[in-house]
Parts: sequence; structure tokens; C-alpha cells
Amino acid sequence: MQLYLKKMNKVKTLLWLVSIFCSFQVPGIAQSKGNDSMVDGPKITRSEIILTAHKFTRIHWRMKKANQTSKFCNGNFKSEYSLGPRIGMGYMWGGWDDIDEFMDKIISGHGTGTGVNVSYEEYSKDCVTGISCTGLVSRAWHLNKKYTLNYPDYPEIKEQFYRITYDIANVDFSSKKTDLLKKGDAFINKWHIILFVYETRDGAAMIMDSRRSGVGFRKMSWWELAKDNYKAIRYNNINEINNPLGTINNPIPIDSDNFPVKQSNNTRDFVSMEFDRYSINPNFNEQGPEVIYELQLKSRSDIDIILNEVDKESIDNNIYLLKSLKRNNEYYAIDCIARGDVSLSKVLDPGTYYIIIDSGKDKPGEYELIIKK
Repeated sequence: MQLYLKKMNKVKTLLWLVSIFCSFQVPGIAQSKGNDSMVDGPKITRSEIILTAHKFTRIHWRMKKANQTSKFCNGNFKSEYSLGPRIGMGYMWGGWDDIDEFMDKIISGHGTGTGVNVSYEEYSKDCVTGISCTGLVSRAWHLNKKYTLNYPDYPEIKEQFYRITYDIANVDFSSKKTDLLKKGDAFINKWHIILFVYETRDGAAMIMDSRRSGVGFRKMSWWELAKDNYKAIRYNNINEINNPLGTINNPIPIDSDNFPVKQSNNTRDFVSMEFDRYSINPNFNEQGPEVIYELQLKSRSDIDIILNEVDKESIDNNIYLLKSLKRNNEYYAIDCIARGDVSLSKVLDPGTYYIIIDSGKDKPGEYELIIKK
């Protein structure tokens, strides 16, 4: 019995240490390979992974005095978050609250922002709310339970990521061998796990994670990932879509018989990075992901295109209208005839046109597109 208690105390200590480091990327160790057949949840597409995680980065809420101490922690909790409006779910060590739970608990006066010096022996985890790094990835992958980081020496911890993932071969951050990465893959080390979204044109990783400051979308260099001993892993139960909509080879069709058209989409759900500059304004850099639409006009029409988005969240999508998808070797669109920040109007003859919603310099995000005549 004493040996068992000693071992359980080691597990508790290990999990407490994770609370100290899950918000910081520090050197870790290589993890063991997983089982390529184990899963824990429904089959999921890469778009579903990204769009699920994205929702956690976009929550708008307000930190109030009650949330700094919690009405339910008997005076033992103190958050590191300041008062005022915030975007992105708050951090909680070990947490994996869904969005509705988080919002309800914030309103009721639960605490959030547990920081790094947390001990649930001092206060109950039921008096705080939020999500951890492991909780965010578990939610994004639509797992049935929250999984933890990898502790192969502690088999009594059943839900460890290595059991349901496998290492992505031939990926090396130090030498920038990253071509085989796909959105929705994860980077893991001894202390932290993050979701990969896409690689920027200038050679860095755009990621989503939950850390001390909360859930966010940000950039990390391959050098930083290599220095901190991250490795790339892939969930076993991803449903690969080989020819997604919104690309040069498969643009989203728009038929003028169905005007007005209203569509919601998200350039953060990376499917295409084929265009960076356009002949209408060649000096403007649009190096982020884009979504491509094909417009069929059967008669001469005065077309209005409107783009709705949230500028204050550093989302920067723009509208481009093209006669063809021809480009040169520098991701340069040759046949661009119009551009707009939030809208454009153009009289067009019958024929086929292309509308591209392209994100500014790595500022992708959700938008609503309206097309009418």
C-alpha cells in the first residue's frame, strides 16, 4: 500500500510540474511512438479540427472582480488576469470546459487564469473554469475524453496522446523539413502541445494553443520549436479530404441565378496559398491563405461584393476579382481586374470570373461574403 501511495504521489507531482510549464515552451524529451490503430472519438476532418479550435480563440468575454478570486474558492484563488474585455478562452490547468460551460461559469463568478503555481489541494478545480493546452487539442480533435501529455513510465494514466497518435516521419524543425505537415497536426514536447495551422511564406508556423495568457492564434519559428524539442504528431482518426473546395483546382461555385449569395467562411481554415500579389496592386502583400470562388454570369450584370469581418481582432481579408487564375512563378495573379478592402462594385459581361478572399500578411480569419446585383 505504501509503495502504491508513493507512486501515486509521483504522478501527482509530475502533473503539478506540467502546470508550471504548460504555458511555456521549454526543452523536453522525445516521446514514444503511438499505436496507429487506437482512436478515441469520431472520425474528423482537418477543417473541423481548425474551425473547432478557432472558436476557442474567438470567445469575447469580460474579466470581472468575481473572476479574479472566484465566488466559490473560499478566498484561496487569485487570477493573474486583469479586469476588462478579453478575447480567447481563459487558461485553466487540466481544464477542458467547452465554450458554453466557460461562458456560463464566468457569468456565475467562477475564476479563470490559474497561472503556473496552481495546486488543487488548496482549492477545488470546480471553482475555476477554462481550458489547458491538452484540453484544447482534445476538443479540437473531438475526443471523447481529455488526453494528457506523454508519460510512458506511468501506464496508469490511460489517456496519453501517444496512445492515439503517431510521429510524422521525415519532419525536422531544425533543418526546416516541414513539407509533410498538414493543418490539424500537433507539436508536442514534455511540457506543452499546440495545433499546427499553416506555414507562412517567410518560413514560420502559425499555431493555436492554450497557454498562461489563454487561447490564441500566433506565430512560432521552426528554430524555437526545434530548440524546445517539439516533435510533430498526427491523430489516428483524421478523415483526409484530397480535393477541398476553395482552391485553384476546385473553386467554390457561385451561380448568378441564385443571387443574392451569402456565405460564411474562414481563411484560417487554410486550403490554398497560391496567390500573394495581384496585378491590380502588385506592391500589396497578401501572403496569407485565401479562398477561391468561381462566378458564372449569364448576362451583363452590375455586381456588388461585400466582405464583413472584425478588424479589431487583427483579421485582414481582402477581395480580389479576376478574369482567370493565371499566375507567374512568384504567386502573382496576372488577370486581376478589381480589388476591395470591404466591398467592390463592377459591371461585368457574361462569362466566368473568380473571386478570391485573401488574407493580409498572415492575418487570416472568419468572414461573411455577400454577392448581389
